[in-house]
Amino acid sequence: MIPLFIIVPLTTAFVISLVGKFYKSMSDILASLACFTLVVLSFEMVYTLNIVDHMPLIYKVGGWVPPIGISMVVDGLTAVILPVVNIVALMAVIFSISYMERYTDKVKYYTLFMLMLAGMNGVVITGDMFNLYVFLEIGAISSYALVAFGTEHEELEASFRYMVLGSVASLFILFAIAIIYSYTSTLNMADISQKLSMGKNSVVIGFVTVLFLMGFGLKSAIIPFHAWLPDAHPSAPAPISAMLSGVLIKSLGIYALVRIMFNVLGVNS
Repeated sequence: MIPLFIIVPLTTAFVISLVGKFYKSMSDILASLACFTLVVLSFEMVYTLNIVDHMPLIYKVGGWVPPIGISMVVDGLTAVILPVVNIVALMAVIFSISYMERYTDKVKYYTLFMLMLAGMNGVVITGDMFNLYVFLEIGAISSYALVAFGTEHEELEASFRYMVLGSVASLFILFAIAIIYSYTSTLNMADISQKLSMGKNSVVIGFVTVLFLMGFGLKSAIIPFHAWLPDAHPSAPAPISAMLSGVLIKSLGIYALVRIMFNVLGVNS
């Protein structure tokens, strides 16, 4: 079931972009059904994790064994974050049904919303650094467009500032991932952690830690990296403001930072 957290919102975004042009009311139904399905799947994942004595659930994409292949992982922390992300998304979609009538194109809104949700779920369940970056960008780029969805001057200005600072954050993160890859020759989080435990270069790890702190600090608007937040949140439509405050900066910023610091670099780095 693990890949469904990415497949369901991506497929829904594609279907809404096609069907929504002809049956506009279908976009509300499809988005609500997709989010409800993800909520059910997230609770099913929590139940499954408890059944197997809290051992992490690992899905090997294409059957390729890590660290060569891509892996998706659900552990205790993931099982806490997934239901929160998808429940807030479901509430935001239900509120959007009436609220977004005042805007021009609900089809594009729901398409971007589903892409943003796919990015957040992807960040939460990915088991390798590069796909963490890919899903991070999917969620972030979608959120840039959603903040500017009103297309008024204030919305566009807030979105542009958010996009510029978010792009700087992405550069820090990508640079840190490149350094880790050059140092360990792998992108799998578990493999990186194992190789770093054998022998650490304190200078390299310290520099990478600073880059991650700056990158994810900007993504999560941690002081003093919060310059984009006061404008972006009030400028965005209300459901998107709820997503930004409730789960986006937590999953793309705080969660990813905690995951890397504790599971990859180690708390004593």
